[in-house]
Amino acid sequence: MEENKAGAVPAAEPTETQEEKTTYTREEVEQLLQQEADRRVNEAMQRAKRQKEAAVKEAEKLAAMSAEQKVQYQLEQKERELAEREERLAVAENTAEATKILAEKGIRTGLVKFVVAADAQTMMDNINALEKEFKASVKAEVEKRLAGTTPRRNLPPDQAIDKAAFGRMTLAQQQELYTNNPELYKQLTGQ
Repeated sequence: MEENKAGAVPAAEPTETQEEKTTYTREEVEQLLQQEADRRVNEAMQRAKRQKEAAVKEAEKLAAMSAEQKVQYQLEQKERELAEREERLAVAENTAEATKILAEKGIRTGLVKFVVAADAQTMMDNINALEKEFKASVKAEVEKRLAGTTPRRNLPPDQAIDKAAFGRMTLAQQQELYTNNPELYKQLTGQ
């Protein structure tokens, strides 16, 4: 085989029996990396182009306005920015409050993202609904598990217990036998 410029051996031509290529030559890896870099650069360039176009549109819009309209427009922009900041602040405050309330109610605080809202009343409604559903699902799961079969004790059946088996039993098992079958206990202890 002949080496190429980069010093790597060229990849074998894929045959019909090969299902998926698992190894790559240096050139193929470099080509894949270059394609990914090109894709990212193109996305960044398109994003910058859109931002530039928006800025040009904004400048043209401002240039076409009278001084009074410019002042009014800038005031509206500032009001919009202020409203957005207030909303973000309200959400942050409500997130902190919701986290505190969830912790008080014994609900994991990781669920805060499901209840937080911009206004306090909606947030409280969300918390109450979450608490109701959470408790209902916990109750259903507990009832489901309690409805299962009762685990068996480690005691052998009464008829299989002889003095030797009784001697190998722990004190707790002997006590349980005394509680459940006092007659057999008396027989085995000779009382």
